[in-house]
Amino acid sequence: AYRVPEGHRIAVAVSTAYWPLIWPSPEAGRVTVSGGALRLPERALAEADEWSFEEATGADGWQTDELRAPRNEKREITDHETGLITLIINDDFGKRRDNAHGLVSGGVSRETWVIHPDDPLSARGSTHWTEETERGDIILRTETYAEMKSDRDTFYVSGRLEAYENNVLIYARDVEEAIARDMM
Repeated sequence: AYRVPEGHRIAVAVSTAYWPLIWPSPEAGRVTVSGGALRLPERALAEADEWSFEEATGADGWQTDELRAPRNEKREITDHETGLITLIINDDFGKRRDNAHGLVSGGVSRETWVIHPDDPLSARGSTHWTEETERGDIILRTETYAEMKSDRDTFYVSGRLEAYENNVLIYARDVEEAIARDMM
C-alpha cells in the first residue's frame, strides 16, 4: 500500500538470520543468489483521493494522571576484545492513575541479547519485567525473570516469578527446562 515515487529505489535484503527476533540456527546459514527478478504492480497516478471516509467518532480519551513518564532506551555495545555484540532494550512504559476509578498501573521491561556474529551458538538472552498495580492501600507488583541459551541440540530456558503485596514477597516460583531443538 505504498506508491514508490519516480526515481526512488527499492532494496531487497536476503538474510539467514533475524536476531534477536528469531533465534539463530545452530550453524551459520549459507545463501546463494544465482539470479532473480522483482516484479511490482504498476498503477496510474490518482487524480484525487481514491477513498473517502466519514468523520470518525469515538469515546472521550482516557483521563489519567501521569505518575511516572514513559522512557525508552535501546543501545548496542560491541566488545572489541571478544567480538560479542550486546543489544540492551529498556522500556519503562510509565505509571498512570485512572481518574475514573483510581487504579494505578505501570510496567518496565529490561532485555539483554548477546551474540557473536560468527557463532550462532553464542546467542543468549535475558529479560526482567516489572508490572505494577495499585488502588488505595493495596500495592501489587510482579517481577518476572527469564533466560535462554542453546547448544547445537537443546534450548535451555529458565525463569522466575515473584509476586509482591505491599512490598512483601507472597509468592515465588522458579522454572527450568531443556527443550530439544528438533531441527531448529
